[in-house]
Amino acid sequence: MSAITITKRDYNEWLEFCSQVQNSAAVAFNDTEETQKLRIKRALTDYNYFVKTYFELYADADCADFHIDFANACLADPNFFGVAEWAREHAKSVHLTIIIPMWLIAHKQLTGMLLMGKNEDDACNLLSDLQAQLQYNKLFAHDFGEQYNFGSWEDGDFTTKDGIRFLAFGRDQSPRGARENEKRPNYGVVDDVDDDDIVHNPKRVDKVVKKILGAMYFALSIKGARFTMGGNRIHHNSILANIVGDTKPGAKKREGIYHSKVKAIENGKPAWWQRYSLQELLRKIAKAGTVLAKQEFFHETDIEGKIFKNKYFRFAKLPHLSKMDIIIGYFDPSFENSQTSDFKAVSVWGQDKFKRYCIKRFTRRCELEDVFEWMIKVEKNLPPGVGIIWYMEKQFYTRPVKKALRRACKKYKYPLSVLTDERQKPNKYTRMVRMEPEYSSGNVVYNVEEENDPDMVEGN
Repeated sequence: MSAITITKRDYNEWLEFCSQVQNSAAVAFNDTEETQKLRIKRALTDYNYFVKTYFELYADADCADFHIDFANACLADPNFFGVAEWAREHAKSVHLTIIIPMWLIAHKQLTGMLLMGKNEDDACNLLSDLQAQLQYNKLFAHDFGEQYNFGSWEDGDFTTKDGIRFLAFGRDQSPRGARENEKRPNYGVVDDVDDDDIVHNPKRVDKVVKKILGAMYFALSIKGARFTMGGNRIHHNSILANIVGDTKPGAKKREGIYHSKVKAIENGKPAWWQRYSLQELLRKIAKAGTVLAKQEFFHETDIEGKIFKNKYFRFAKLPHLSKMDIIIGYFDPSFENSQTSDFKAVSVWGQDKFKRYCIKRFTRRCELEDVFEWMIKVEKNLPPGVGIIWYMEKQFYTRPVKKALRRACKKYKYPLSVLTDERQKPNKYTRMVRMEPEYSSGNVVYNVEEENDPDMVEGN
């Protein structure tokens, strides 16, 4: 995401949008009091229904499970502190800056809102959509009361009839003095404040992080305030990463945080399957390339290491598998057999004379049985006369692994054979150093047909 110049929204364009809001959220002429009561009752308990009923402009598909979980968690906890680290085009801004605030209004839980954007114009633009809904969404007003009173998103400041003040500001501005009469804001949202310029300047990042946790967070009510942040991780030391806390591998997250981290594709399936097909996402990945896809869809930053350079990873057409001297599949299981444990990974490598070819990869959080089922399918689809020798480290070949292998073999009626690797190996760093000459000399090649495959992207 580059640091593009952001300008304030054209007022006439905003009025046109307001007209769309008004037309999409009108009150039916035959609406009855009984129908209204039933609608309100369901809307207050069913977030997906709330979105589809009052926000038709945004609801071209059902909400994803992670949208619903985040909104419900936010509503349930008056001191909610949550980060929506969702993939690009997964409705972070819509939910955090528009629908969740109105969800809180419907529940009479909002006293004021602070909104931080990249700069003042960006924040005002975000606020303009919310004002349009509060001012022109007639169905919402019919069910939950007229909202807008005075002020304008153009100034980054407007207030409702109930005295709820909405204030927008940029990451380099101060939100101090945000109270409206006796009402102090109790909802703060930071939306997509990272860009390619700031993430490479640790001092600027640190300054914004301190502003978020200092001036902004402390401008919210001590009695109870919800805080949300939306974005995707474009750098290991981004503002978002610092708010979450895990800027380094193994680092602990901020205590008490609700961290919703969603990749566009998880375990080979779209995370927001209600809206996107796998083919649509793969087409986007193919056009953008794996480096940007990792950043925008998978929250993985492509930072060159001191040993391995980006240019070392070459994708090319592979020789026919029958030409390979040997093909080995190596299974690296995570320690725990659960959906939330580390990734389970399988790499299928072939060797032809001096060159090594990465043919295919499996990289997912899943059950052990899922891995063996994948290995069986790969082996069954090999050309005639071609075989794979499957290995895994002896220390990982435990009873649960053996049982999962037997279940998979029984299910597919296929005798998958997995050997144990009993070699005494040097430490991981030493092994990586020894591999560097093979990569730098061009003797390691990755299958170009798998370049945009989610498992290959995740595994690299």
